[in-house]
Amino acid sequence: MIKEQLDIFLITYNRAEKLKKTLGFLFAPNSPIKDFEILVIDNNSTDSTPQVVREFAQKFPNLKYKKNRYNIGGNANIARTFELAQKKYVWILCDDDEFCWDGWCEVEQAILNKEEAIIVGNTDNPQLNIAQLFGQTSFLPSMIYKTSNIDEDVILNMQYNISNMFPHMVLSAKLINENKAFKIISNPVVIHKDDELPLEKTSTRGFKYEDLHPYMAKMSYFTGYANTTALIKDKKVRDFIVNKRRFLSPYLTSAEVFFDNEMKFGGSLYNLLCVFCALNTFEKIRFIFNWLMFNSLYRVIYLYKNEMFDEETSEVTTFVRARLFYYIKTRLFKFKRKIKGE
Repeated sequence: MIKEQLDIFLITYNRAEKLKKTLGFLFAPNSPIKDFEILVIDNNSTDSTPQVVREFAQKFPNLKYKKNRYNIGGNANIARTFELAQKKYVWILCDDDEFCWDGWCEVEQAILNKEEAIIVGNTDNPQLNIAQLFGQTSFLPSMIYKTSNIDEDVILNMQYNISNMFPHMVLSAKLINENKAFKIISNPVVIHKDDELPLEKTSTRGFKYEDLHPYMAKMSYFTGYANTTALIKDKKVRDFIVNKRRFLSPYLTSAEVFFDNEMKFGGSLYNLLCVFCALNTFEKIRFIFNWLMFNSLYRVIYLYKNEMFDEETSEVTTFVRARLFYYIKTRLFKFKRKIKGE
């Protein structure tokens, strides 16, 4: 049976109302996993989280609960959870997820087929290329992994990558390095929603900004992602992942990063240098050029583009925009084109 092959964990911290909604999806009458054992790992919440779990556990005794003695941070809680996996597959959920169960039969078939990893989320269009696929794995609940790929090296690198915000991407990097396939289901089960807080703030909830290590306090999504690409061993693959990820607007090398420096890099030179180090030689030159231009011509006029992908039509819509006198933004024109996987 599938439930005997799949470990399901749900990590949470001080979001009792969101957790209640998520548990409602997991134990709904139409949920195919309502009879699976699900372990909630509470990162030492101080709100009504324990009570919410108890209320559901009274109706569903297969819901288990474990509370950390300390709030170890969201990323450390992710890394710890992978250590607990014992069944053939592991799926880690968050306390604000929503679900659509129409595609669950594909998940079961993938497990029966012994796939190495199963993409069950709805973000980033990973079918386009390996850069999109690697980016997809940054969304933790979108991945179901075969636990045989977890070893001491993976756990050690996860511990290190806690500081880069994506400990779980150590595992997806290993699969790419070993040329193992990812199964992408056609009907996503986990529905990604925009977080109320930026990812940077979500991972350090419950801590005082002034008490955090300065690098951690200013760590950005861009920086953590750039540092995480170092896990990819093949230089050509790594360069492709850094430079060819669509729909991460703007690209790492775009001058737009300097306009949004405070948001993407926390005003930190360290963060900028981390991104710089992730680039190949040509892109490093571009990066420096963009920095110079940002401090001169781009403050008057700067042209750039954004892309959106329509999964149903396989069309990419490209928007060409202009930024005038630093603050004024306007759209110049748009065009569409069909796209195939790269």
